Amino acid sequence: MTPKPQWRETFDSWGGVPVFGALAVGVVIIALLIYSNRPGSSVGTHPFEPFPRAEVNGRVAGKPDALVKIVEFADFQCPFCKQWSDNVEKQLLEEFVNTGRASIQYVSFAFLGEESKRAAQAAECAADQKRFWEYHDLLFARQGKENSGVYSTSNLKKFGGEVKAKYSDFDTAKFDQCVDSGEKAGAVDAQTKQASDAGVRSTPSFIINGASLSGVQPIETFRQAIIAAETAAKK
Repeated sequence: MTPKPQWRETFDSWGGVPVFGALAVGVVIIALLIYSNRPGSSVGTHPFEPFPRAEVNGRVAGKPDALVKIVEFADFQCPFCKQWSDNVEKQLLEEFVNTGRASIQYVSFAFLGEESKRAAQAAECAADQKRFWEYHDLLFARQGKENSGVYSTSNLKKFGGEVKAKYSDFDTAKFDQCVDSGEKAGAVDAQTKQASDAGVRSTPSFIINGASLSGVQPIETFRQAIIAAETAAKK
Protein backbone atom coordinates (compact mmCIF):
# COMPACT_ATOMS: atom_id res chain seq x y z
CA MET A 1 0.00 0.00 0.00
CA THR A 2 1.33 3.40 -0.95
CA PRO A 3 1.89 5.52 2.18
CA LYS A 4 -0.29 8.60 2.55
CA PRO A 5 1.34 11.97 1.95
CA GLN A 6 2.00 14.02 5.05
CA TRP A 7 -0.79 16.51 4.31
CA ARG A 8 -3.32 13.67 4.06
CA GLU A 9 -2.21 12.14 7.35
CA THR A 10 -2.60 15.55 9.04
CA PHE A 11 -5.97 16.06 7.33
CA ASP A 12 -7.24 12.67 8.50
CA SER A 13 -5.93 13.19 12.02
CA TRP A 14 -8.07 16.34 12.27
CA GLY A 15 -11.21 14.47 11.31
CA GLY A 16 -10.97 14.25 7.55
CA VAL A 17 -13.82 14.84 5.13
CA PRO A 18 -16.70 14.60 7.67
CA VAL A 19 -15.28 17.32 9.93
CA PHE A 20 -14.09 19.67 7.21
CA GLY A 21 -17.29 19.11 5.21
CA ALA A 22 -19.39 20.09 8.23
CA LEU A 23 -17.22 23.16 8.76
CA ALA A 24 -17.66 24.20 5.12
CA VAL A 25 -21.43 23.86 5.39
CA GLY A 26 -21.38 25.91 8.57
CA VAL A 27 -19.38 28.68 6.91
CA VAL A 28 -21.86 28.82 4.03
CA ILE A 29 -24.82 29.01 6.42
CA ILE A 30 -23.19 31.80 8.44
CA ALA A 31 -22.38 33.72 5.25
CA LEU A 32 -25.99 33.44 4.09
CA LEU A 33 -27.30 34.63 7.46
CA ILE A 34 -24.92 37.60 7.43
CA TYR A 35 -25.98 38.46 3.87
CA SER A 36 -29.72 38.22 4.60
CA ASN A 37 -29.39 40.34 7.74
CA ARG A 38 -26.91 42.95 6.52
CA PRO A 39 -28.03 46.37 7.70
CA GLY A 40 -28.19 48.16 4.38
CA SER A 41 -26.63 51.62 4.51
CA SER A 42 -29.04 53.09 1.96
CA VAL A 43 -32.24 52.81 4.03
CA GLY A 44 -34.55 55.72 3.27
CA THR A 45 -34.90 58.36 5.96
CA HIS A 46 -38.21 59.96 5.03
CA PRO A 47 -40.47 60.61 8.03
CA PHE A 48 -42.93 57.83 8.74
CA GLU A 49 -46.35 59.43 8.44
CA PRO A 50 -49.02 56.84 7.59
CA PHE A 51 -51.71 58.26 5.36
CA PRO A 52 -55.22 58.06 6.86
CA ARG A 53 -57.53 55.50 5.31
CA ALA A 54 -61.20 55.69 6.24
CA GLU A 55 -61.89 51.95 6.26
CA VAL A 56 -59.44 49.05 6.17
CA ASN A 57 -59.81 45.28 5.87
CA GLY A 58 -56.45 43.57 5.47
CA ARG A 59 -54.91 44.64 2.17
CA VAL A 60 -58.11 46.43 1.13
CA ALA A 61 -58.74 50.08 1.91
CA GLY A 62 -62.18 51.59 1.37
CA LYS A 63 -65.76 50.40 1.62
CA PRO A 64 -66.17 46.79 0.49
CA ASP A 65 -69.38 47.69 -1.37
CA ALA A 66 -67.86 50.61 -3.29
CA LEU A 67 -68.97 50.70 -6.92
CA VAL A 68 -65.37 50.92 -8.12
CA LYS A 69 -62.81 48.35 -7.07
CA ILE A 70 -59.15 49.03 -7.81
CA VAL A 71 -56.54 46.28 -7.62
CA GLU A 72 -52.95 47.52 -7.39
CA PHE A 73 -50.06 45.20 -8.28
CA ALA A 74 -46.79 46.46 -6.85
CA ASP A 75 -43.35 45.55 -5.52
CA PHE A 76 -42.04 47.28 -2.39
CA GLN A 77 -38.61 47.62 -4.06
CA CYS A 78 -40.02 49.24 -7.20
CA PRO A 79 -39.07 52.95 -7.35
CA PHE A 80 -42.02 53.72 -9.62
CA CYS A 81 -44.36 52.12 -7.08
CA LYS A 82 -42.92 54.40 -4.41
CA GLN A 83 -43.37 57.40 -6.71
CA TRP A 84 -47.01 56.48 -7.24
CA SER A 85 -47.57 55.80 -3.54
CA ASP A 86 -45.96 59.06 -2.44
CA ASN A 87 -47.92 61.20 -4.83
CA VAL A 88 -50.87 59.86 -6.82
CA GLU A 89 -52.12 57.35 -4.26
CA LYS A 90 -52.58 60.02 -1.60
CA GLN A 91 -54.76 62.05 -3.95
CA LEU A 92 -56.73 58.95 -4.92
CA LEU A 93 -57.33 58.08 -1.26
CA GLU A 94 -58.55 61.58 -0.43
CA GLU A 95 -60.81 61.93 -3.42
CA PHE A 96 -62.21 58.44 -3.99
CA VAL A 97 -61.34 55.87 -1.31
CA ASN A 98 -61.95 57.87 1.85
CA THR A 99 -65.17 59.24 0.38
CA GLY A 100 -66.57 55.76 -0.32
CA ARG A 101 -66.50 55.93 -4.10
CA ALA A 102 -63.77 53.33 -4.58
CA SER A 103 -61.80 50.68 -2.74
CA ILE A 104 -58.21 49.68 -3.42
CA GLN A 105 -56.61 46.30 -2.84
CA TYR A 106 -52.83 45.85 -2.72
CA VAL A 107 -51.44 42.69 -4.31
CA SER A 108 -47.71 41.96 -4.03
CA PHE A 109 -45.99 41.22 -7.32
CA ALA A 110 -42.65 40.42 -5.65
CA PHE A 111 -40.46 39.96 -8.71
CA LEU A 112 -37.40 42.15 -8.10
CA GLY A 113 -35.56 39.75 -5.80
CA GLU A 114 -35.51 38.08 -2.42
CA GLU A 115 -35.83 41.39 -0.59
CA SER A 116 -39.09 42.04 -2.42
CA LYS A 117 -40.40 38.74 -1.10
CA ARG A 118 -39.17 39.40 2.43
CA ALA A 119 -40.72 42.88 2.53
CA ALA A 120 -44.05 41.56 1.24
CA GLN A 121 -43.99 38.77 3.82
CA ALA A 122 -43.32 41.27 6.61
CA ALA A 123 -46.25 43.37 5.41
CA GLU A 124 -48.43 40.26 5.66
CA CYS A 125 -47.20 39.79 9.23
CA ALA A 126 -48.24 43.37 9.99
CA ALA A 127 -51.63 42.65 8.39
CA ASP A 128 -52.20 39.97 11.05
CA GLN A 129 -52.34 42.88 13.53
CA LYS A 130 -54.43 45.09 11.22
CA ARG A 131 -51.44 47.28 10.38
CA PHE A 132 -50.81 46.31 6.76
CA TRP A 133 -51.26 49.80 5.36
CA GLU A 134 -49.15 51.47 8.03
CA TYR A 135 -46.32 49.03 7.34
CA HIS A 136 -46.93 49.49 3.60
CA ASP A 137 -46.37 53.24 3.96
CA LEU A 138 -43.27 52.64 6.10
CA LEU A 139 -41.71 50.24 3.60
CA PHE A 140 -41.98 52.84 0.86
CA ALA A 141 -40.63 55.53 3.20
CA ARG A 142 -37.58 53.31 3.87
CA GLN A 143 -37.09 52.13 0.29
CA GLY A 144 -33.50 52.24 -0.97
CA LYS A 145 -31.40 50.65 -3.67
CA GLU A 146 -32.77 47.32 -4.87
CA ASN A 147 -31.41 44.23 -3.10
CA SER A 148 -28.87 46.27 -1.13
CA GLY A 149 -29.89 45.06 2.31
CA VAL A 150 -32.56 47.68 2.94
CA TYR A 151 -35.17 44.98 3.42
CA SER A 152 -32.95 42.60 5.39
CA THR A 153 -34.67 40.58 8.09
CA SER A 154 -33.10 42.72 10.81
CA ASN A 155 -34.26 45.96 9.18
CA LEU A 156 -37.77 44.65 8.61
CA LYS A 157 -38.01 43.93 12.33
CA LYS A 158 -36.64 47.40 13.13
CA PHE A 159 -39.41 48.83 10.97
CA GLY A 160 -41.85 46.91 13.15
CA GLY A 161 -40.44 48.88 16.08
CA GLU A 162 -41.29 52.10 14.26
CA VAL A 163 -44.88 50.92 13.90
CA LYS A 164 -44.90 50.11 17.61
CA ALA A 165 -43.71 53.64 18.40
CA LYS A 166 -46.86 55.05 16.76
CA TYR A 167 -49.32 52.30 17.70
CA SER A 168 -48.82 50.94 21.21
CA ASP A 169 -51.05 47.92 20.56
CA PHE A 170 -48.63 46.56 17.93
CA ASP A 171 -47.00 43.41 19.30
CA THR A 172 -43.39 43.45 18.08
CA ALA A 173 -42.58 40.05 19.59
CA LYS A 174 -45.41 38.46 17.62
CA PHE A 175 -44.40 40.39 14.50
CA ASP A 176 -40.72 39.37 14.82
CA GLN A 177 -41.66 35.72 15.25
CA CYS A 178 -43.80 35.89 12.13
CA VAL A 179 -41.01 37.52 10.11
CA ASP A 180 -38.38 35.02 11.32
CA SER A 181 -40.61 32.01 10.62
CA GLY A 182 -41.15 32.76 6.93
CA GLU A 183 -44.74 31.64 7.38
CA LYS A 184 -46.07 34.20 4.91
CA ALA A 185 -43.99 32.98 1.98
CA GLY A 186 -46.88 30.98 0.56
CA ALA A 187 -49.26 33.94 0.76
CA VAL A 188 -46.81 36.19 -1.10
CA ASP A 189 -46.12 33.53 -3.74
CA ALA A 190 -49.88 33.22 -4.28
CA GLN A 191 -50.21 36.97 -4.79
CA THR A 192 -47.30 37.00 -7.25
CA LYS A 193 -48.98 34.19 -9.17
CA GLN A 194 -52.26 36.14 -9.10
CA ALA A 195 -50.43 39.06 -10.72
CA SER A 196 -48.82 36.85 -13.36
CA ASP A 197 -52.12 35.15 -14.13
CA ALA A 198 -53.69 38.60 -14.58
CA GLY A 199 -51.07 39.40 -17.22
CA VAL A 200 -49.09 41.86 -15.09
CA ARG A 201 -45.57 42.34 -16.42
CA SER A 202 -44.50 45.55 -14.72
CA THR A 203 -45.23 47.59 -11.60
CA PRO A 204 -47.19 49.48 -10.68
CA SER A 205 -50.13 48.03 -12.60
CA PHE A 206 -53.83 48.38 -11.85
CA ILE A 207 -57.16 46.80 -12.69
CA ILE A 208 -60.14 49.12 -12.24
CA ASN A 209 -63.43 47.19 -12.48
CA GLY A 210 -61.77 44.89 -14.99
CA ALA A 211 -60.01 47.59 -17.04
CA SER A 212 -56.20 47.56 -17.02
CA LEU A 213 -53.98 50.55 -16.34
CA SER A 214 -50.22 50.50 -15.92
CA GLY A 215 -47.41 52.84 -14.90
CA VAL A 216 -47.22 56.00 -12.81
CA GLN A 217 -50.26 57.63 -14.34
CA PRO A 218 -51.37 61.10 -13.11
CA ILE A 219 -54.41 61.46 -10.89
CA GLU A 220 -56.43 62.78 -13.83
CA THR A 221 -56.03 59.43 -15.61
CA PHE A 222 -57.38 57.67 -12.54
CA ARG A 223 -60.25 60.16 -12.28
CA GLN A 224 -61.31 59.40 -15.82
CA ALA A 225 -61.03 55.63 -15.31
CA ILE A 226 -62.96 55.71 -12.03
CA ILE A 227 -65.72 57.92 -13.38
CA ALA A 228 -66.06 55.63 -16.42
CA ALA A 229 -66.23 52.60 -14.12
CA GLU A 230 -68.86 54.30 -11.92
CA THR A 231 -70.97 55.15 -14.93
CA ALA A 232 -70.81 51.59 -16.26
CA ALA A 233 -71.60 50.13 -12.82
CA LYS A 234 -74.75 52.26 -12.47
CA LYS A 235 -76.25 51.12 -15.76
